[in-house]
Amino acid sequence: MVTKQQDILGTPAAEMRASGIKVTAIPRVSAATPTALKAAINSQSPMIFSGLTDTWPARTTWNPSSLRQMHGARQITALMNLPTKGVLFSQDQRNFEQTMPFSEFLDVMDKTTNAAPCYLAYKRVDEIFDPSDYDFEAILGATTADGDTRVWIGSAGTRSMLHSDLKDNLFCQIWGRKSVTLLPWSQSRAAYPFRDNLVNSQLDLAEVDLAKYPRLRSAEFMHSTVLPGDILYIPRGCWHDIRSQTPSISINHWFGASQSLGEYLRLLLMLGPKYWFSTVRDFIFHGLLKHSQKTLFFFSPPSTGRRLYDALRWGNFSKENDPSKQ
Repeated sequence: MVTKQQDILGTPAAEMRASGIKVTAIPRVSAATPTALKAAINSQSPMIFSGLTDTWPARTTWNPSSLRQMHGARQITALMNLPTKGVLFSQDQRNFEQTMPFSEFLDVMDKTTNAAPCYLAYKRVDEIFDPSDYDFEAILGATTADGDTRVWIGSAGTRSMLHSDLKDNLFCQIWGRKSVTLLPWSQSRAAYPFRDNLVNSQLDLAEVDLAKYPRLRSAEFMHSTVLPGDILYIPRGCWHDIRSQTPSISINHWFGASQSLGEYLRLLLMLGPKYWFSTVRDFIFHGLLKHSQKTLFFFSPPSTGRRLYDALRWGNFSKENDPSKQ
């Protein structure tokens, strides 16, 4: 049974609706089964499934109290005192990195406010946790060699700004609550990608400017809150913005075939000459001439021009941005 969920006030959806942007709820399946999930994957339809992770040990042991006991002495490198406004992509992530015992990070995570979020993000899950704590094979039926699983642990106020991924994604909420906003790949022009990077958006959905970004007027977003035990299926290419409403622990799993180079070339063609110039520039400087690129904040992939070079040279558009190869 598919149901609708009311959004919690204070999420980006409230600001977007107030500006006149269309936002609907992400469909939610209350009686979830692996079969229903596979149907959503086959149709590339975003959907929230509840109950599929109920038997995972992670659901009972991945909380701050247990993590302090089991992993508190482990040294981790986390992102601290993160900005709370604007698009994170414009800053070097190393400016925010601090190394500390896991227990110290958990203490900060518990006490910090939305004004200075902290995040242990994009961490390979098997570097901390036992693989028996979670089981994607039972949900998907089989794992693939090109899959990859990451864990995300942070305070209220953390933000993964609007971006798209090359592969299908199962986003699982373990503890705490997050707000998720989606935009279909078919409406990518309304995401206003950066000129040099087609997978990252210039938009901060909590502070939208329709005069500056008029294509938002005709866009159709989806939004809901994910709760402990929820799995959100995000189809490959679907733009997503994820924000913590409370201290939170999540795990995600990328899997399956990647989006094609052709899809990105069609988007590039639609976006116009300014994007073409940036792509050609980066193809030459960062591809042919192999000049290094700045590592910009938030786990940013290589520029579109460099990725196009990799596709033509190596046959792999995501050569340096394939999590399973890192």
